[in-house]
Amino acid sequence: MRGGLRERSPGVWEVRVEAGRDPVTGRRRQVSRTVRGGKRDAQKVLNRLAAETDTGANVGTSATFDDLAGRWLTLCERDLSPTTVHRYRILLRNHIAPALGSVAVHRIQPVQLDALYGGLMVDKGLSPATVRQVHAIIRRALQQAVRWGWIATNPAANATPPRVPKPDVAPPDVEQVAALLAAATDASPEFGRFLHLAAATGARRGELCALRWRDVDAENSAVVISRAIVEVGQRLTEKDTKTHAARRIALDPGTLAVLVAQRAEVDDRAAQADATLGPEAFVFSREPDGSAPWAPGYVTGQFQRLRKSVGLPQVRLHDLRYFAATRLIAAGVPVRTVSGRLGHANAATTLTVYAHFLEASDQAAADVVGSLLPTTG
Repeated sequence: MRGGLRERSPGVWEVRVEAGRDPVTGRRRQVSRTVRGGKRDAQKVLNRLAAETDTGANVGTSATFDDLAGRWLTLCERDLSPTTVHRYRILLRNHIAPALGSVAVHRIQPVQLDALYGGLMVDKGLSPATVRQVHAIIRRALQQAVRWGWIATNPAANATPPRVPKPDVAPPDVEQVAALLAAATDASPEFGRFLHLAAATGARRGELCALRWRDVDAENSAVVISRAIVEVGQRLTEKDTKTHAARRIALDPGTLAVLVAQRAEVDDRAAQADATLGPEAFVFSREPDGSAPWAPGYVTGQFQRLRKSVGLPQVRLHDLRYFAATRLIAAGVPVRTVSGRLGHANAATTLTVYAHFLEASDQAAADVVGSLLPTTG
């Protein structure tokens, strides 16, 4: 057994068990207890501590949550998008580190976390959704500590973050989308084309910003969505799509004509600047040679001004994606096809997000079949 006991004074025993080395500092770790009673009582405690150490219950490290967060973020940079890591850093710096940064990882308790979550909502006015993001970061970081052997269990697993009401999907109707496209085209034909493409394909904002002319297959009326532009601070970065997979989206004649018009405009712009427009050029770019994409933030800013001008302040740019999805569902397009066009990881995601609209579509299908049958009874 890696430990022992000694009687410090009559009826007072010191029990000590070796627990390996601190995974961060490399120093030897010991778990000790003071037991009052006889030698048999001390031996029972020694046996229990030894068993707990063997199962990992007494593993620990002097590392603080700040130490853990720094190492964990390094792993995140390898596997997650720059925008996700950037968001993690901001939440850690502003809301987590002030409360937990100096706390030893093995001393963090669920009750501490629940108090933190409550304080963030009451004192800082954070929304339940943001607090749940904070909880997710803490839980993932502590789970990594478990994998590394820093702690035996994850205290965040027993914490209670606030519940977040599921938001209703409320896409704009056809008339509202038409008004937005008309106003956008009047103000900036190029931005009008961007919005038309967003409404027709359901592609995400960053995916359309990353679209290059090589991705446009005019001959077969399709575009390939394979990348996305994200903003990390003031810097633009190109990355994989949200699901790390490319997808091909068929285009209707009207949307193809929009892309043809966009090509004509950028060709004219390049010619005037004596620039070369190659296949790597971005479809939407401020540069004559198409070498730099539109920034997602620029697109959102343009849309926010546009929606106010047409009296639709509640409509978000992302709602054009909802518009595309719900119109496809209403038209009876199979869920798997809708999922593929939207770039969902699987059809289950589509079913979850658009359940209400699928129910309405199912009722419409029932009415169609019912109308074909004779009345009996």
